[in-house]
Amino acid sequence: MVASEDPLTPVQMAINGVKLLVAMSPLIALFYVIYTGFEDEEKEQEKRKQKGDFALDGHGE
Repeated sequence: MVASEDPLTPVQMAINGVKLLVAMSPLIALFYVIYTGFEDEEKEQEKRKQKGDFALDGHGE
């Protein structure tokens, strides 16, 4: 560490914080997608039951 180094000003600290946030944003987004990507077991089972339950009304051939 150099002794003649000036202490950081609040503006420099804010800029460094924004840089850190931008640098970490892909990881933050990845963790958010993983965290919110799963549903309760009950909802998932209900969706699996309804998966094949559809009708093609109006598509007469």
